[in-house]
This record gives sequence, C-alpha cells and structure tokens, in this order.
Amino acid sequence: MKKIKYLLYVLIIIWSSNSCTNLDEEIFSQITTENYYQTKESIFAALSRSYVHAFGTGWSGSHYLLQEVTADQLIIPTRGKHGYNGGEYVRLHEHKWTAQENFIYQAWSESFKGIAFCNKFIEDFESLDFSIFNLTEDIKQTYIAELRGLRSWHYIFLIDFFRNVPIVTNVYDVKEQSSPKEVFKFIENELLAILPLLPKKAKYSRLDQATVASFLVRLYLNSEKWIGEARYDDCAKIAQEIIDGKYGQYSIDASYTGPFRAGINDYVSPENIYQFELKRNYIEPSWLYNMWMHYQSRYSLDNDFGGWNGGNIAPSRDLQGNLYSHKLGMTFEKFPTGDFRKKPFTVTSPEGDYEGFFLMGQQYHFDYENGYGYTNEIITGTEEYNGKPLIFVDQVGRFSEGETGLAKGSTLINGEENTGYRLMKFPWLPQSKNLFFANAIPEVRLAEIYYSLAECKYRKGDKETAAKLLDLVRKRYYTSEDWIKFSYELNPSLLTDDELIDEWGREFLGERRRRIDLVRWGLFSNTSWWDKSPDQTNQDIFPIPYRALNANPLLNQTTPGF
Repeated sequence: MKKIKYLLYVLIIIWSSNSCTNLDEEIFSQITTENYYQTKESIFAALSRSYVHAFGTGWSGSHYLLQEVTADQLIIPTRGKHGYNGGEYVRLHEHKWTAQENFIYQAWSESFKGIAFCNKFIEDFESLDFSIFNLTEDIKQTYIAELRGLRSWHYIFLIDFFRNVPIVTNVYDVKEQSSPKEVFKFIENELLAILPLLPKKAKYSRLDQATVASFLVRLYLNSEKWIGEARYDDCAKIAQEIIDGKYGQYSIDASYTGPFRAGINDYVSPENIYQFELKRNYIEPSWLYNMWMHYQSRYSLDNDFGGWNGGNIAPSRDLQGNLYSHKLGMTFEKFPTGDFRKKPFTVTSPEGDYEGFFLMGQQYHFDYENGYGYTNEIITGTEEYNGKPLIFVDQVGRFSEGETGLAKGSTLINGEENTGYRLMKFPWLPQSKNLFFANAIPEVRLAEIYYSLAECKYRKGDKETAAKLLDLVRKRYYTSEDWIKFSYELNPSLLTDDELIDEWGREFLGERRRRIDLVRWGLFSNTSWWDKSPDQTNQDIFPIPYRALNANPLLNQTTPGF
C-alpha cells in the first residue's frame, strides 16, 4: 500500500508539472517504474488505480453535478441556513456559472488527472517485459487497451463539457487545444483500434468489447451537437451489433430493480454492460448517498451514515399543490400512475429485494425485527421540523414559516429540510444485513443501447421501429392491464418529440446523462423548467476554467460568451 501511495504522489507531481509554466521541476521520489513493478500484482494494482479514479470522476462530484443539477430533474436547494455554499448550486441551476466555478474546474482537472494516470501506466506497461511476471504479451496488450479505453472515456466528458481541449497522450505533454473534430476523431480512432484487442465479456468491472462499442454509441449519438456532423447511421449500426450479441451476450433485465441491485447476494444483471462494483470500505458511493439523503434517513434505511440533506428531485407541484405546466421538469409526475417505479422505496425481504424509486411522504423507522420494511414509529426532523414528523413533499417552499414563508415563493433558495422526494434508484440497502454499499453502479446498460437505437430510428422517421425498441425496455414497468394503455407500439400517437425526451428522463433518471440529452435535443439553454428561465446566451458548453488558463499559457478561452 505504501508503494501505491508513493506512486500516486509521483503521478500528482507529474500532473502538476503539466499545468505549470516552469517545466523543469525535479521529482523527489525514489519510486520509479523500474523498482515499483516487482510482481504481477503491482502491475494489476496500477491498472486498477485508473478504474478507481474513473469511478470517483464519474460518480462522486463535479461530473455528476454538471450533468444533473444543471438540468431539469435534480436540484440542490438552499434549506434555511444550509446548502447555499456561496451560491454555487444556484448558479448551476440558473445557468449563471462563471469561468471561476469550482465544479467546472474539477470537471476539467479530474478528467485530465484520469488521463494522466492512463498515460503514465500505458508508458510503463509498454516498457515492461511482462514475461518476467509470468504474464503473456496478450495480457499486456489487453491492459494497455483498457487504459486507452478509459482515457477515451475521460475525453468523451471533455468534448461534451468543453469541446476544445488538448489531446494529451504523453504524461509530460503540455499542448494547446485541439478542435472538437480533432478530439472527436482521436476518441473514435482509439475506440475502434482497441475494440478487437479486448475480450467479448470481461469480469470484475473491466472494459470489454461491448463497453467500448457502447462508448462509440455515445460518441456517434451526440456527434451532430459536438462537431456539427450527424453520425446517426453509425450510431444505429454499432447499437444494433451490440443488441445482436456481436460483442457479447446481454439482455434486458426482467426486473426493473435488477440493474441497480447487481452484486447483492451475487446477483448478476444481464443488462449491465459495464458496472462499477462496490465494496464497503474499499470503493464506496458515499458521496452519492450523502449528497441526496436526509440526516435522519439512516434510521429508515438502516445504516450509520449521517447524510448531508443536499439534493432531491425537482418539484412537480407548486405551493398550493397544483401541478406545474412546464414542458420539462416535474420529475415525479412524469412517471405515469401505474408505473412500478412510482412507489415509495421499501425493502421487501431480508435478502435486499426492494420496490419503488422514491423516499416520499412520512418517514418511518426500519423494521429490525423482520429485517426489512418499516415499523409504525415515525421519524422526526432536526431543523425546521425538529421534533415534528419528517414528511418529504414534492414541493419547494418555506411551509414552516406559514404565510410569511409562502410569500417568499417556490425557488431554489427557499427549501426546507423536508423539501423534495429523494431518489432511491441506487438502493441503499440494510447495513445490518451487510448489504449497504454492496451493489454495483451501472455505467452502461443495454437499455441505453436500445434507447439510442430508437432515437436514431425516430430521427429517420421510422417511429414504428423506435416504438418497438423502447417498448422492449418499458414493458417491465407495468401490469399487463396497464401496458395496453402505455405501449408506444399499441398507441403510436403517444410517441412524439416531447414524449421521447421525457422517456429518456424516466429511464435514466439520476444516471448522469440528463444534460447531454437536453443539449442534443436543443432543450438545455432555451427552455424553462420550474424556476429556471431560458438562457439569455447559449450555455450548452462550459467555459474553459480560469485556473486551467492560468496554469497553461497555451490554452485559450474558446467558449462563446466567456
């Protein structure tokens, strides 16, 4: 472990040197490539470090917030004296961010830090004789291909967020920005090159052919927005190949909870193409829990985490309880009545089975006697509702202050501790059953491939095929009686542009992609939802961070308006 820490220290110094005008820094460390890699385990530890960083990058902060709380489905309100944080969440919500924004800088730096890890380990592996460690040349090439794939995954974020970014393939490189088309071509070429070098179905959360092919689907689906060239035919071709099993066999999980409880009691979801497997005290989604869970949620969910009571889903109802009429947002009520997901989250067995995607209404204590479900003992609040029942509402307002509070209106800065339903799609299961943080976080699901292919067909005017593809996923959410009403194939008039973007939102709620879907459909900047107004200028692209510009004199601000 000490060797790993020293190696990370070396990498941080190397990364820092890339961000300075003085490129002659000395690296004070006795740990080198030659003396670090002593066993095959040390080689695998280096490879694993890039995966661990990728999980932290994608699911523990800035990347998640930029994709979700800038859009219409998730919010982080100010709750009395808590959560304002210098207005950073308000600026994200209202699209009034600046080039000095910490979250935007972190999105830049964490991706490039991940790229630096990949570049360093690729360089190390290329110079190593794997046979000394009883590892074959094929394993060496697979490891390098995995690192190239992870590097490309980071670049997909960068082209999406910033468009004009440096293409860095050497740990010591300091480069100027490349055009979006050059970045796009680099990602595409890398993914196509490594595709045949990877196994068809890897184990233990490792990149494989289907994962890389899925990255190509993401790249091609958004090509028109990113580089001004439509690649929907290429997207459809790769998506169909994935569905047909060319890169490994996958299928839609019959259970709507299946993809998110993968790993619980060794359950393997056939839908998850790539997932980050979690392990308590090793790889934990603690940020994902803390940011969205109330301080008191541990008592209903059975764990020892405090929760920060940060965010919740965007409200569907105004201060009087009436539904909003916005085209976007209204997260909970966009789920039709009868949809299995539109239920209160409840653990239904000691084995960790559960139903419903939302913590909503009155909160009750976990039932330790049965090992699942709730007792009749109510949970009380700690702030505005201290000593009073904690009841999550699908509204944002200062209800605890009576008419004075309601006069303040329903805005992001007027929340309370009970504001908003909480998303439980990624189930926080009982710690007493050793199930807390034992599930996996799916990075790529086969459902995404079906929806991407459906969108390609829809854009080509083939709504019939699009309806069939979407229905293959959606059918699991309804009883057979309700399905007759909600099937797109049986009710072709239901499937419209607005419905398709709503359907993307329902299926992938909280899965770190809402902004990218709205941008692709031209709905991110020029549309209103809840208390967010249309932007006065286009905010589809984030500014190059001020701190990055200061660190590298070769960079320029290329985002219009900044």
